[in-house]
Amino acid sequence: MNFNKSLIAASALVALVGAAHAAVETKTLTTTGATTSVDSNGYTFSQLSGTGSLVFSSSLITAVNLAQVQVAPVAPGATTVTTSTTSTGIVRYTSVSAGAPVTSLTNNFDGATLNVTNVGTAGGALLTTSKNSATNGPGQLSISNLQVDLTNKIIFADVVGNSTAAASGFTYGSVNLSRYALWSFDSISGPTSFGVNSGTTTIGSQNTITGLFLVNASDIENIFVKTLGLNNTGRSGLTSVNNRVSSTGVVNTAGFGNILSNISASVAPVSQVPEPSTYMLMGLGLVGLGLARRRAAR
Repeated sequence: MNFNKSLIAASALVALVGAAHAAVETKTLTTTGATTSVDSNGYTFSQLSGTGSLVFSSSLITAVNLAQVQVAPVAPGATTVTTSTTSTGIVRYTSVSAGAPVTSLTNNFDGATLNVTNVGTAGGALLTTSKNSATNGPGQLSISNLQVDLTNKIIFADVVGNSTAAASGFTYGSVNLSRYALWSFDSISGPTSFGVNSGTTTIGSQNTITGLFLVNASDIENIFVKTLGLNNTGRSGLTSVNNRVSSTGVVNTAGFGNILSNISASVAPVSQVPEPSTYMLMGLGLVGLGLARRRAAR
């Protein structure tokens, strides 16, 4: 009976050693700074690269054209646009995307499966208005440095803007928000979990995030109207972007648009040098086995 109890204790210690290696670790891999290479559960992750692009929906492009908004990049991001010219000589956007390099990737890793939980980018887009039929005066708004929370389906951003427009019944002025919960999203396609083993050399995926809508509908007024100097015409155009059902009953699934991303990172097994804590657990396991044998001999 004593032998069996000791053997059980020793087995538990050995199991504890294995469990220690299987504990889930949360790490953030970045493209600059001290975490361009991180070790987690026996593997080294490094060489993070990729881009994310916000592709404006057709309804957002309509609202942008209505207020004659000019779209420019916020470094190190870049914008890609196509335009057309009306018969009266007005230039209109037909497509707009704001791209930005991926700068961080946060994941949970248990030694076998890596689950991506957050992706960060740098740069974004600057929106600029002047006085016209949809605005009461000039303004500008930058949306940059997106942090995409895949777990809670929230997109955080740095939101900075200011308008000097003036009109009765409207509140214009400045906004300066850091890591602000700006959009929620409906779905994501493409892998966000990856199997990792000794033969794995890279992880990577192409993802599409769809259905971007404001976390707070009041941000139409508190952010966009306030900083871009929009009047009722401009407000109505932007409100239709965020409404999930139009006034005519048409279902809106696009919202502000989609985010397309392409991300990769390198994976390599860590040099197999046990850590001090591993030696300690192994020692405890050996002691337990020794005690079991002594009691068996008695």
